[in-house]
Amino acid sequence: MKTASYSAILVVAAALLSSKADASKEFVALLPNGDNVPGASAIGHSDNTGRSSATNAFGNAFADAGKSWTLSLCQADTDGDGQTNGQELGDPCCEWSVGSTPRWTSGVSHPSDASKTSNESLWANINCTGVTTVSSSDASGLQPVGFLLIAAAIVLSLV
Repeated sequence: MKTASYSAILVVAAALLSSKADASKEFVALLPNGDNVPGASAIGHSDNTGRSSATNAFGNAFADAGKSWTLSLCQADTDGDGQTNGQELGDPCCEWSVGSTPRWTSGVSHPSDASKTSNESLWANINCTGVTTVSSSDASGLQPVGFLLIAAAIVLSLV
């Protein structure tokens, strides 16, 4: 019984330690073209790789939005280059949802780098009137917490 308890504690500890490393991969899936921005594998981090915990303006806005692609995050211009985050990431109408394909997947730009912008011709002829936009709140950012709660419950049941 004690061996099982120690094993369970080690599993939970490993999950806790690896959750930060896996977080960037998880967050990438929560953003349109999150894994498709040239030169950046972690668009919310200052170093663009996720190796540094320091976040940039887009990363801060993403955290403020509950780690979700919301209407306000989509419509914001976190780098001040005159393009919304949605325009830079292939979602000019703010309609993208997790698991779907953005309107375009090439020609995206970094939403926290004012020196990089998307080609405006990508959305020049798109009429966003009447398009269903993303909700203003989304609980998808809570997934890691759910995993940790389940892991903790398993450990407690073994003790």
